[in-house]
Amino acid sequence: MGAALRDMEQYIYADVNVEEAVITKGESHDNGAGCIITDLDDMADEGVVNMGKNSKAMEALDKALNRKKVTAIMRTLDEGDFGTVIGDRANKTPLKPAKNWPNAKEGAKEFAIMLCGGAKRWICLVEPNENGVFDTVKIYKKKQDEQPLAVVKNNELVKDIIDTVPYKDGTTRAIRSVRVFNMAEDGSSVQLWVSVAMDIDNGDALFHPKSFYKEIAENVDYVQPVMITLGAKEVVVRNIMQPSWEVYTQWQADCLKYAIEEKGMEVIFSHIHNVDNMAHVVWNWSAERDYQALEESPESYVQFMENAYLDTDKYLGNFLYLLDEDWTIFIVSDHGLLVSEELPPTLGDPFGVNAGVMSTLGYTVLKKDADGNEIPEIDWTQTKAIATRGNHIWINLKGRNATGIVEPEDKYELEREIIDALYAYRDPKSGKRVVGMAMRNKEAAVIGMSGPDCGDIIYFLDEGCNRVHGDSLSTYFGLNYTSVSPIYISAGKGLKKGCLTDRVIRQVDFAATLAHLGGVRMPAQCEGAPIYQILEEEM
Repeated sequence: MGAALRDMEQYIYADVNVEEAVITKGESHDNGAGCIITDLDDMADEGVVNMGKNSKAMEALDKALNRKKVTAIMRTLDEGDFGTVIGDRANKTPLKPAKNWPNAKEGAKEFAIMLCGGAKRWICLVEPNENGVFDTVKIYKKKQDEQPLAVVKNNELVKDIIDTVPYKDGTTRAIRSVRVFNMAEDGSSVQLWVSVAMDIDNGDALFHPKSFYKEIAENVDYVQPVMITLGAKEVVVRNIMQPSWEVYTQWQADCLKYAIEEKGMEVIFSHIHNVDNMAHVVWNWSAERDYQALEESPESYVQFMENAYLDTDKYLGNFLYLLDEDWTIFIVSDHGLLVSEELPPTLGDPFGVNAGVMSTLGYTVLKKDADGNEIPEIDWTQTKAIATRGNHIWINLKGRNATGIVEPEDKYELEREIIDALYAYRDPKSGKRVVGMAMRNKEAAVIGMSGPDCGDIIYFLDEGCNRVHGDSLSTYFGLNYTSVSPIYISAGKGLKKGCLTDRVIRQVDFAATLAHLGGVRMPAQCEGAPIYQILEEEM
């Protein structure tokens, strides 16, 4: 979706009492470590093939991901993942009596939606039904058009709205979805979601063979957009996030069934991201917190997550008939998601440099303004180490880092000192230790996290004070019966029936098991082993 994204989404609140349009700016972190890539053109122009360390493609990837440019400095929870999910991001716009429409119903109202940074505009007509109850929004490019772009009923999501959007030196066709909800019967207010605009003319860049993109679009549908940036307010999760994901999961299921039933594909790998996406937005607010007041009770957010799992069950149900056709089905995840008991420390945040605890310990030093107040900018002349994203601490090393101040011969002892300090650090409120495990890069080889792409020190927060995932070990549990442990379920041809094994199944075991069942050699760099305890055939 990131490769096709041409305009961001909007949550719009139109009301007769709004006198002037108010546009809110969506919050995002430009730190080179985000989850959404919005421009892959640099990589495409370089003809990405070789992803070696010194390749042009790697340089293009660094540029596209904005690597080595740190702009997100987390000093407080508000500046990290806990601070970007609740705010009101609705764009407010006046709802006025309809004027100069050729065929508007009596009493109809109108409002405008600005798109593509103001380069485009939709004009919307809000109309009553035959009983005088307002229940319909008609979307037009201009009032004089005979046919609307879309007609959307209250509490309905309409997909595949095709329009042109600015792109490079011209335009490209893109699709959007629109959902209308909370429309007042008297037409005094209406809320709606306008999804991201997704390019439909250049989709074959991610498909092989390229013709498969067109075949999917024609026989199933275009890739469906989901909500990604609008936050965790109850009205948003209930009316936008959940419905958009339900449309997407069914689209993906239909695509895979088409690949199986019409194309004869015999091996399918399916990744669905709905549970993870919703959990990052929702789970934090499913427990009582003094941290931030919510409009809804925590129980509502527990229900939202239950709904996500129910939709996932429905998704999986699309494929269970294949068990009767001698398929083998694996259901696996790369991690679980938990609800922390305590608010996490200012360490382990996934979206930038964790300057809170590391500043307190004296290893990361921030610059100050003219009044002596800290500003979110690192003073590299005094900084010995930084903690980036979830688990990594990097020494500011001479000869490796352009900003380096630590002599190479002092690195080993400094690592020991930082590890000691992490274990000694206590949460100011609870008095509890917050770091559960810390080790040097070479020691982290035993958990698969060593090498040049990992920090000089690898650490995990202690159980009970974690974020949704990423800063914890996979054995940890949280509130609301949550766990960060991945899931593994399998059934079908080649597997024992009704088998529950005591073996600890690791993610690296999956490839080895699949290779064995498929009758092919294991990958050359495979670290796992077949889960022989569940196989019908003895090895």
